[in-house]
Amino acid sequence: MTESAAGLQRKVAAFGIDKIQRHIFLCCDQTKPKCCDKACSLASWEHLKSRLTELGLDRAGGVYRTKANCLRICEQGPIALVYPEGTWYHSCTP
Repeated sequence: MTESAAGLQRKVAAFGIDKIQRHIFLCCDQTKPKCCDKACSLASWEHLKSRLTELGLDRAGGVYRTKANCLRICEQGPIALVYPEGTWYHSCTP
């Protein structure tokens, strides 16, 4: 294994990717906001981050979160998509 591959493996292990229970994609910080106001989406992102921390779900084995520029629904946003279930939510405001 090359040094860069070994470094990648260390980072993956340290982050606990193999233990993640849920992954939330939140439509926010859009280049061209369509589903909601950009400020509203960023407020939702900050709320998601702080709430996951409050609940202790931001650690390995918990919930991973990703900003999605656009989830292509473009109605009643912010939109959230949760995996592995593939469940969609609209109007995700604090």
